[in-house]
Amino acid sequence: MPSEETNKSIASHSPCSSCCSAVSETSTLVYDHETWVDFVPHVHELCRQLWPSALENDEFVVEKLRGGSYNRIIGIKTPPSTGEAHGSYVLRIPRFEFAQQAREMAIVRYVRQHTSIPTAEIIFFDSTSENPLKAPYVVHSRIPGKDLQDIYRTLDHQNKLAIAEQWGNMLLSEFAIHNDFPGVVDATADDSGAHTYGFRPFEVDPEPEEERQDVRLLSKQTVLDMFILQFERWDAADKRAYPDDFPLDHLTQLTTVAKEMDAAGLFKDVGFSLCHLDLAPRNVMVKIESDSPAQISGVLDWDSAVFGPSFLACEPPSWIWAWSNYEDENDDQDEDYREIHANDTPATPEDQELKRRFEDVVGVDMLKFFYNPRYRLARSLFSLALNGLRSKDAFPKTECLIQEWERLQSKPTESSSAVDEATVSLQQASIDEALASSEDLEL
Repeated sequence: MPSEETNKSIASHSPCSSCCSAVSETSTLVYDHETWVDFVPHVHELCRQLWPSALENDEFVVEKLRGGSYNRIIGIKTPPSTGEAHGSYVLRIPRFEFAQQAREMAIVRYVRQHTSIPTAEIIFFDSTSENPLKAPYVVHSRIPGKDLQDIYRTLDHQNKLAIAEQWGNMLLSEFAIHNDFPGVVDATADDSGAHTYGFRPFEVDPEPEEERQDVRLLSKQTVLDMFILQFERWDAADKRAYPDDFPLDHLTQLTTVAKEMDAAGLFKDVGFSLCHLDLAPRNVMVKIESDSPAQISGVLDWDSAVFGPSFLACEPPSWIWAWSNYEDENDDQDEDYREIHANDTPATPEDQELKRRFEDVVGVDMLKFFYNPRYRLARSLFSLALNGLRSKDAFPKTECLIQEWERLQSKPTESSSAVDEATVSLQQASIDEALASSEDLEL
């Protein structure tokens, strides 16, 4: 999934009209948007409303930025007459009506307030369609720098070491923000605009309001409590929505796996921490200056962030020391391969130093969360607990997870790479076969 913000932009006044129209046509066809030419005047009108101090003859520069799957992204440069507001901004318009902008803005503001992780600053926010765009929108500061995914290969060794160290510190920052129970950040604002932060349970649909208010969901929990509650909620929701279509007992089996993981000690002393869930190079901006090391200037796409088991924040960033394994990010088998082999000895002394630098930052006590294959399965189990079994590939992934957990349990002394390697082909083959032969799995 591409980053929602990049400095590779196409200006609205660019002479490359064919390039502009091609992008606009795709956006218009896929998302039923207004054409770019028709849309730009609405953006200018909005700018005049948001920055009324701009002189009548001053122009706002409006740019088309590469959008993501959920938001249309526009760059805005305000003129000098806007005073202290003179600068660069990003306008985000959700592509779909179900977008939860208020929650997304709450988590960004929460991160800015409670961590040292650099994020955009929210400047304006409208959750209604009572504006020139006729749509909800957010305006935030534009993060300086370049997309880490685009430039990492070109960095010299010292700059890569700087990124490895900063990445470890970002994960520790997430890990340090705790809550007594899992869920998502919510916020309310008073008349002065001050925000009060709260938390609410993960979404399960359909779920009656009285069940969503179950006191257990907003009370102190263990990680096992969370898994049991989530699978219970999804089981009830599935039976309400599809009473005749759930003869399988996958949710019961997943609950059993969670209990066995707990009995094996995986959840001992594990609490609930802030987790980005999509912290990857494509969502990180980096600023490079000639007289200083590369600096992470901002983290994007906090939309999916949650408070979840602390090991969620510990997916190993093996791209730091094994970039060649990361380049084809759309290949699911490669994703499995990268995590399975994350603790292999890197091929070169330079890559070995990158791995050591990251590990020195996070500390030896954290490494089990990154490299123990059981925690990889625990992260997969959380994904199913969060999203339920509503996608086409959820059932084959569930079956593969159960099989791999049983294999790990039966061979506790076998090396993690050997056990994992034995399941990769089986896992991918099972998913491919299920997707090809059973269109009925998507509900």
